[in-house]
Amino acid sequence: MQPAPDHTADAQGQPDQQLHRVLGWRSGAFLTLTTILGVFTTVGYMIGLVGGWAVIAIWAASMVVAIGQAVLYAEIATMFPDTAGGVAAYTHEALRRYSVFVGPVVTWGYWLGYSLIQAVTALILGNVIQAEWFPHSTWQLSVGSSHVGLGNFIGAAALLMTYLLNVFGIKLAARLTGIGVVIFSLLTVLMVVAPFVTGTWSPHLLTWDLHSPRLALVLLYLAGYTTYALEGATLFTPEYRRPASDTPKALRVSGLVMLAVFALVPLATTGAIGKNAIAANPNGYAVQVFVKYFHGGASLVVAVLVAGLVATLIGCSAEAGRALLGIAREDLTIRQLDHINRFGMPGRALTMDVAVNLAVLFLVGNTVAIIAASNFGYIVCIALSCLAFVLLRRDRPAWPRPYRLRNVWIPAAIGLFIFNLVIAVVGIASPALTGYGNGTDTVIALALLFVCIPLFLVRKLGQDRQWPFRWREETAATPPATADPAAAVTPVQPPGRGRTDPALQPGEG
Repeated sequence: MQPAPDHTADAQGQPDQQLHRVLGWRSGAFLTLTTILGVFTTVGYMIGLVGGWAVIAIWAASMVVAIGQAVLYAEIATMFPDTAGGVAAYTHEALRRYSVFVGPVVTWGYWLGYSLIQAVTALILGNVIQAEWFPHSTWQLSVGSSHVGLGNFIGAAALLMTYLLNVFGIKLAARLTGIGVVIFSLLTVLMVVAPFVTGTWSPHLLTWDLHSPRLALVLLYLAGYTTYALEGATLFTPEYRRPASDTPKALRVSGLVMLAVFALVPLATTGAIGKNAIAANPNGYAVQVFVKYFHGGASLVVAVLVAGLVATLIGCSAEAGRALLGIAREDLTIRQLDHINRFGMPGRALTMDVAVNLAVLFLVGNTVAIIAASNFGYIVCIALSCLAFVLLRRDRPAWPRPYRLRNVWIPAAIGLFIFNLVIAVVGIASPALTGYGNGTDTVIALALLFVCIPLFLVRKLGQDRQWPFRWREETAATPPATADPAAAVTPVQPPGRGRTDPALQPGEG
């Protein structure tokens, strides 16, 4: 069997369809770090459920896993510096020689992971603004089985604003995201330091109320939705000026910052106000902490939280658009989504993404439950991406790897693959353990995931006229010659080998 035609390369060979190499590693890191806002959303619910010490252990363990996976992605991303779609596209590239049906499922699940979180973030943003500045606007409208109010409409406005920022170019979006992340980080530092400096932090307020191994696995499943997003830095590999050095550095810096935030914030805030106070206001407990140490600052901290939530929306929208573009460029969904607008952005993919999130925001009653259930596709994608590292080492030993890891990472990748499959299965089978949903929400989420199969068949049989249908595709042993000088960079040695990064120039990013 001959290798399958490389339609991605064809699309990227057209100058007006290339993603523009305008980003440095710092921009990629800022866009990735928008996920740290989960420390004031998801983490709050978990502290109320199992206590501060247990949450610190769960999130720190999840971040260690995420960093280990990021090390694998650093090698894989530099193998495919022009491939849009991040780790999902790399996973399809590794597994399509075994089955073409793995690709649509993992890439679609990956996109849902980045896409649907925007609806939840927008709703939290709208509700925070309403509670602080419009407390008396409590009207609601019935839309199907859900009830929408002012918070929904504020969230919708935020979704549309971030869509417009992304569709007209990544540089402005990256700058605004960077500003939002810096402001949010300064607030976070103040809240972490203040309890210790004032001497009001108490270890007795931190508890360990986690006594079920099954619940621990479910919490790791939910935490992975945020911590694993560290791999988002790979989505911008085709837009880095020096992908072989910018991608690993963006991953390393983002991972270290996220590890610190997800360990220190629960430690400081729970020791400052206690588990019960956080459980009573899981989305807004940052306001309580800040007001305790900086009197009269409620409006300021809400404004900073809003800036952080907007930055999260910008980053997730940018990542989701590129994930959807990657699905189309790998011939895994309808070809209409494989399009770059005149600003160098995946405009059609971004449009579909915002439309889906607006529908979820207004039509789905239990939004958080749908997100928790939809995490299944994302975690399965991450699990298979670890297996992809092993398969690419075995099947394509001659493929250039500008950033190559030692062979000890092969058994580590197998271990990460098994771990993620376990938490995915336990997580999807146990929605009621955390109060995030029920069996109906799980069925809805799985239905959303497997929408990808008919779209895949439309692409292959209807648009590409692939007759007879190929159940697997052979892959080339070495890549075609690239015309992109940015991809042909000097090989970069991973940390610990005593070599500096020769491709990284001072001041980049």
